[in-house]
Amino acid sequence: MSMIVLSSHRNLQPNIGFSSFLGSRQRTSFSHGSVHCHKTWRPSMLLKTKPDIKDGVLSIKGKDALTGVPENIVVTPWTDSSAFVGATSSHSSSRHVFKLGVIQDARLLCLFRFKIWWMIPRVGNSGSDIPVETQMMLLEARESKESLSYVLFLPVLDGEFRSSLQGNSANELELCVESGKIYVNVT
Repeated sequence: MSMIVLSSHRNLQPNIGFSSFLGSRQRTSFSHGSVHCHKTWRPSMLLKTKPDIKDGVLSIKGKDALTGVPENIVVTPWTDSSAFVGATSSHSSSRHVFKLGVIQDARLLCLFRFKIWWMIPRVGNSGSDIPVETQMMLLEARESKESLSYVLFLPVLDGEFRSSLQGNSANELELCVESGKIYVNVT
């Protein structure tokens, strides 16, 4: 699963080198018989943050995203603004469900597979609000009213395995990894 950290709109800084689309553009308009030139820019961001698991808490920029993180969960920073979250298992299976941690009192938005060909959104504020087959989750990580960040969880493919997110009645976020084939196993 990939995780990307996004900061609030108040903290966005332009990163013009990221893309020519984000660079300065000049727009000319005519109003009341005179020419007006407007320069516009599109915001982007790059955070210098590394997710960290300490004492069972997944922290991003010093804000707690998940609590009660089990020992078998591994976080591997990928870039300055993203990381891969994975899990280890002691047994081989074609389907694993890993508990990632507890989500409570945090606003979240999920996109989940309602039908095999259709995804719909769902909002909530705890792990129990996360439906099975969630393909994307945006979690608000708030420490105070002024300090607001967002964490984007994206389950990804790995070899012959697909993954999705789900919640349970104990407000835990779970990662479901499955091949769909009994003979394709992994630990």
